[in-house]
Amino acid sequence: MKKRPDGRYKVSLTIDGKRHYFYGRTIKEAEQRRDKFKNALHAAPNVDYNITLGQWLSIWLRGARSTLAEDTFDSYVFQLRRYVLPTLAKVKLIELQPHMFRDLIASLLSQGYSNRTVQYAIAVVRIGLRQAVNDGIIPTYPLRGVKLPAVTHDKVLALTKDEAGRFLASVPNPKHHNLYWVALYTGLRRSELLGLRINDIDIKNKTLTVNQTVLNVGGSVVISQTTKNKSSHRTISIDDQTLSVIRNQEKIIFKERMAAMSYENNNLLFARPDGRPYDPKYISRRTKAYGRKSGMPEAFSFHTLRHTHATLLVKAGVHFKVIQYRLGHATFAQTMDTYSHITPAMESSVVDKLRDLI
Repeated sequence: MKKRPDGRYKVSLTIDGKRHYFYGRTIKEAEQRRDKFKNALHAAPNVDYNITLGQWLSIWLRGARSTLAEDTFDSYVFQLRRYVLPTLAKVKLIELQPHMFRDLIASLLSQGYSNRTVQYAIAVVRIGLRQAVNDGIIPTYPLRGVKLPAVTHDKVLALTKDEAGRFLASVPNPKHHNLYWVALYTGLRRSELLGLRINDIDIKNKTLTVNQTVLNVGGSVVISQTTKNKSSHRTISIDDQTLSVIRNQEKIIFKERMAAMSYENNNLLFARPDGRPYDPKYISRRTKAYGRKSGMPEAFSFHTLRHTHATLLVKAGVHFKVIQYRLGHATFAQTMDTYSHITPAMESSVVDKLRDLI
């Protein structure tokens, strides 16, 4: 038993010749953690004393891959490699302690990473380590009591009608202009728009259906037959002017197909001149460039067009449940959390209506 310079007490437990340490603000707390660990060992017959965090996360990710959307899997790998594994990869799973993750969080924040970035990175580790506990690989959950940095939900950036018009006017490329128009008037995600096929458009019923996405996975552009979540697979209505823009885009695609020496026919509505899908990252770069050209705020991105679509629907009085379906949000709460803020114009209209009633 020993008192550390930081004021905490340290006790140890030797298992198979390996000493494990436990910490507490008091001697009793440290001993309780040691005893809890010792008791948990008997309840976890599959404990692996040698596997490291890096090795386990690799095993976990291989097993989870079939249950995750490709972009989600790619994001998990990136988060772990960038923020967690450089520090903790070689630590044995059974030796992980809460203070190690508190130290990691403090280190990442001190390097200038945002609360949101740190929260997401640790959240991925949490999922993997809970699976390790469930599988009996470790007896206790090493992130117990670890608090994540708070994340404030800032209001989303949305354009006014005038700003949206100015942005569209700054896009000389007809294909890009059509892409941004459809984004503004449908609220589709970037990946969904790039995966939209010509046969997903129902001209007679004035609808489009989201069936697939285009993603950048590990630097490769792929067409994925899955969407972000079950709610993302949806059929939404489109207005006459947007339908006209889509038909114009179909004509452009047809001309490019006829002119190409070789053409990869993926039947995409928005594609490169040779039929291959656009790289989502390329579209993001072009969006930023057009945004700067038209004087958009620094935070402007492709996703701003989606936020603009939703915000205009809210201002028009469309029910949040309808907006949830149109955006393909997994939950109603997500839509409410993102778009339930009241604009000054809406607030004043409430007062006007109240005055009329009294």
